Amino acid sequence: MRAINIGVFIAGIVVLMGIYTLLALGLNMRFGTTGLIDLGVVAFFAIGAYTYVILTAPSPNTTDAYMFGFHLPMIVGFIGSGLVSAIFAFLVGLPAIRLKGEYLAIATYAFAEVVRYLFTNETWLTNGVTGFIGLRQPFRELFESADSYQYFYALLIVVAVGFFWFLFSRLDRSPFGRTLKAIRENEDAALAAGKNIAKFKMWSFVLGAAVIGFAGSFYVWYTSLIVPSLFVSEVTWIAWIALTIGGTGNYKGMILGSAVIVGIQEATRFMQASAELAPIMAASRFIAMGLILVLIIRFKPKGILPERNAVD
Repeated sequence: MRAINIGVFIAGIVVLMGIYTLLALGLNMRFGTTGLIDLGVVAFFAIGAYTYVILTAPSPNTTDAYMFGFHLPMIVGFIGSGLVSAIFAFLVGLPAIRLKGEYLAIATYAFAEVVRYLFTNETWLTNGVTGFIGLRQPFRELFESADSYQYFYALLIVVAVGFFWFLFSRLDRSPFGRTLKAIRENEDAALAAGKNIAKFKMWSFVLGAAVIGFAGSFYVWYTSLIVPSLFVSEVTWIAWIALTIGGTGNYKGMILGSAVIVGIQEATRFMQASAELAPIMAASRFIAMGLILVLIIRFKPKGILPERNAVD
């Protein structure tokens, strides 16, 4: 059995934490700051990932089912992943953003299922269930070994998370962020104060989708492949659990919540079990996440790091 390289293992944990943190940041912009119940996180994650792949993949050959591969520079694909996700959020938001509570939740969940169905069945666009494998990783040619690249990629995603964390934290303390919180706390009062509720909700919805779309690009870089089966509702629940554990409305909490999720996943991955117990052990991570979530809701309903400044 090959010995584990501790440094590479830690770098992999950092990468997963970074991706989950970006998902939680996008969700927090929608729910934690504005109060929009979004169950469609995975849809924008998938849109961002597939946009990146379609823009950067080579032209199809005779054995490929997909029709479009633009072979553009990776930076174009990365920018496109956030931009296209934001555009789809705007289009979805036009009819859905005025919905409240569980109605918006149902609408976003339905959208996520439609996206999953389309990406699975529209082979001309996504190559169907086969997906794309062996995708290029950014700057990979600059590193002789896979281990060295893993360290670089971990550093890259830390920088990206730091950038978006700083950006959203500044927005949170700006007049724009205070308006979003006012809408979250009392929509009628914000409307009476002359605020365009629909416009501010739309901005929140679109900005959240953009950062989730960027997370899709990072995920593709990490895995070097993309198939529709990666984009299931579990992704949405991971973002929600990370947000709930860390603390809604507190951007520092996103990092903590993501660390807890990755810790559970890695701890259960190394559990040894017989063939008969293997399925149970595989499900143990979800049981552990559920138990921690129940405990947090029971004893720390606002999360481990709750929001400090509430709107009066």
